[in-house]
Amino acid sequence: MGTVVARLRGERGWSLEDLADEAGRHRTYVGLIERGERHLSVASAFRLAQALGLSLSDLINLAEAHVLGARVPVRFRLRSSPPNATRGAEAVQQVAGLEETWIPSAIEATHATLDRIDEQLVNTGSLPLAEVVELANLSAIVGNLLRSALEVNSRGVYKSNAPHTFPDLVSQSGTSQGLEIKIALEGNMPKGHLPKPGAHLICRYVLAERDGTYSRGSRGNVVWIWEARLGELTEDDFNTSNTPGDSGKTAVISAEALYRLTCIYYDGRFRPIARPRAGHH
Repeated sequence: MGTVVARLRGERGWSLEDLADEAGRHRTYVGLIERGERHLSVASAFRLAQALGLSLSDLINLAEAHVLGARVPVRFRLRSSPPNATRGAEAVQQVAGLEETWIPSAIEATHATLDRIDEQLVNTGSLPLAEVVELANLSAIVGNLLRSALEVNSRGVYKSNAPHTFPDLVSQSGTSQGLEIKIALEGNMPKGHLPKPGAHLICRYVLAERDGTYSRGSRGNVVWIWEARLGELTEDDFNTSNTPGDSGKTAVISAEALYRLTCIYYDGRFRPIARPRAGHH
């Protein structure tokens, strides 16, 4: 049991103190359990299982699998947004008619869904999603998952539109408007096939490590959304091109227009650009 607890703790990137705090036990006691130097009571096993997001029976089954030589499944720790990441409450209210917690809740739900996908892939011997699909496809997946999470967390204010139909979210309330979602990697400017004036939610993400380790210029295999901006765009805010060999017309949101939008979410741990831009502080 102690070996399994240590394995699960390590997979979540937790220290002994982290697990002990979550389980309401002393770190020394948890360390003794992990090294097999202390017997584990049913009560403590229950508390450790809860801390790890498992039932007691799940933890016992994993311990049994370990004894029998079976592989212990990977479980990823739930990720939460930093308390200072949320901002721009007035813009969220004006554009979407919702509370400021709407965006971070949807981002956390998107991260959680991506983690469940990665758990399934890793536990069946595959690589994580970010190493399986191309970056353009990964951005599309992130956008679709975020759209679904935004719909759920809007509590009926928004409904997802049909695929490839503008806007991505259709308002079901007179206090909001349709919302188009754009996703971009790192510090890139979001783009589409055609200019689509109206309300936009722009989210940018990086690929960092599962434990949150990130160094600008490097890439891990875990999606972390680091910025979200919200506001109105006009047709003049897009730079359009139709170059030979391209996959058709491309409409890129200009940097000036992007940074004019209100920053409503910002996780500075993953900033991929040299310095903060408008609205971060």
